[in-house]
Amino acid sequence: MALAILCLLALPGCVFDDFNDVGGMFTPKTPTEAARDALDPYSPDLRREGIVLLSNATFGGAEIYLEMYRTYVADETDPLVRAAAIAALGRHGTPEDAMRIVPWLDPEVSSSGNVRWVAAKALQRLHNSESVEPLIDAMTNQEEEGEVRAAAAIALGQYQEDRVFQALLLALDDRRLSVNLDAAQSLAMLTGESFGLDRVAWQRWYQGLEKKSTLFSGHRDYYYPTYTRNKLWFEYIAFWLQQNHETSMQPAGLRPSTPERKTWDEDTSPTPDAS
Repeated sequence: MALAILCLLALPGCVFDDFNDVGGMFTPKTPTEAARDALDPYSPDLRREGIVLLSNATFGGAEIYLEMYRTYVADETDPLVRAAAIAALGRHGTPEDAMRIVPWLDPEVSSSGNVRWVAAKALQRLHNSESVEPLIDAMTNQEEEGEVRAAAAIALGQYQEDRVFQALLLALDDRRLSVNLDAAQSLAMLTGESFGLDRVAWQRWYQGLEKKSTLFSGHRDYYYPTYTRNKLWFEYIAFWLQQNHETSMQPAGLRPSTPERKTWDEDTSPTPDAS
């Protein structure tokens, strides 16, 4: 008990922030409020929060929201809002939307490392062969941030192309360990082989193939990675709070299309211009 009191006294900001989070869970914003925030012309923070809330909702893939994400990807000036829209489009978009995201991999187009990182992660979820070359450029650009290169290496694991294999081999020598590991994982996904970070072993295996057409004959199905976390302290106490983590799936364009749930649980579905 004394230790707990000392913790409360020593870390008031952390503890009260957690209690604020708990309160937010009991009084979450309604879909109408989230849609209103997403369209707020004055507050980038509200726009970002609204987009995140909508994109994580069951109805977040409705066409009216997809058009909003696409508009923000193209026209938004705040990098955090644009990043949120890119992530939303990656989650709910079509293979064609990959080409709306690809330009934001380029440092000459966006100076925001966060935008480029989110773009690479979004392309893990959208299968479009036209994004291969930009992803290779991002992964092999040694001036690029390591997180972006690593995310691009993961995204390339869905493309069974010789140029992808060769680029991933080069990435095994990247100066960042995270890039090495993700490139090795993508190589294993593409080929079914497990030579880890040993580039020489990968090259010998490649050179020993009787037919290069068998390069990907042992491939494994690609599933994009999803975010998971451990429970927070109050979630052990409030055991009724459910953790609903996103399920890893194949990218749009590789997985069978399924009908989207586009309405809310209540009688009416909110729209962005809801008052």
